[in-house]
Amino acid sequence: MKKNYFFLIVFLIMCSISAQDTANPLTIEANEFTTVTLFFPLSIDQVIPPASNYKFEMDQGKMLGTLKARKGPASNMTVITTNGKIFSILVNYSEKLDKYNYIINENQALGSKIPKAVENPITQTPSGDKIIPPEVTTTPGPIESPITTLVNTVPDKIDPIPDVSNGLLNKPKEDPIEYANSESDLYNSDREEYYRIFCENNYLQKSILKRSFRQNKKIIVRLNNILVDRDEIYFMLSLENTSKKDYNVNDLSFFIKESQRDSNPLILEPVHTFNLQKIIDRESDNEIVYVFKKFSLETNQILEIVLDEIDSSRFVLLPLDYKYLNLLSK
Repeated sequence: MKKNYFFLIVFLIMCSISAQDTANPLTIEANEFTTVTLFFPLSIDQVIPPASNYKFEMDQGKMLGTLKARKGPASNMTVITTNGKIFSILVNYSEKLDKYNYIINENQALGSKIPKAVENPITQTPSGDKIIPPEVTTTPGPIESPITTLVNTVPDKIDPIPDVSNGLLNKPKEDPIEYANSESDLYNSDREEYYRIFCENNYLQKSILKRSFRQNKKIIVRLNNILVDRDEIYFMLSLENTSKKDYNVNDLSFFIKESQRDSNPLILEPVHTFNLQKIIDRESDNEIVYVFKKFSLETNQILEIVLDEIDSSRFVLLPLDYKYLNLLSK
């Protein structure tokens, strides 16, 4: 009887593991008009992002994320929480949404990876007694009611309000857990990769500015937004070719001038450029990001953005006064 009971327990465990490994991916619909919110049972450790027409952002607490989408093909993303749970999510574009908030449970994970905290082996003394390694403080493992724990722990997990005066986040009073420093580590160890990820997450933005564009011969330069992160300032631009002829880009330049007639302007050199195409096809557009070290304008200064074409007079000059830049870059 005991033998049959033992095999029954083993059978139930194997079925549970098999069911978890073959769990179906979650399917979430989004569009550009509505922000869809995803609540995870524990803080997010890693994200493998979807295609560029989908934009997934994490809250500072990293237990929730937001998703928006532009019209395009379906894609997928993978989210790994700090307890090693792996969630596979299919994302689809839909003009009409039936659901705006998703509470994700641990039992919806496809599987899990072994946390670093449990990799230390259990050793034995010569007499056969087990020696258990010292307890390591880690993120809690699986819990019986993920939804209840999420509701109860969100306020404790969220970082303090950021200090936007210098572009840096205030440090939490308590020592942060290991994964919370991943962005800082990337910023310090691989600055180019940090810029690339930030640009890729933010370049598909609709223009929030009025009159922030100029047009010449059906070529339009439009400033969509200005963002500041850490010690850098990001210019989100759209280059639109509404003509019947391809546009061969020579350069996109930024100048600071003391006045319109200033013949010796200061040329700004970007620290990173993102997604600038050499040829903008006819009747198409090109969303780009230019990254500079943070700066501001004096009241008598203007910023000029100049797009020019190879061997052509189809150049476009977009002037911005100090109010535009200084207001948005605060």
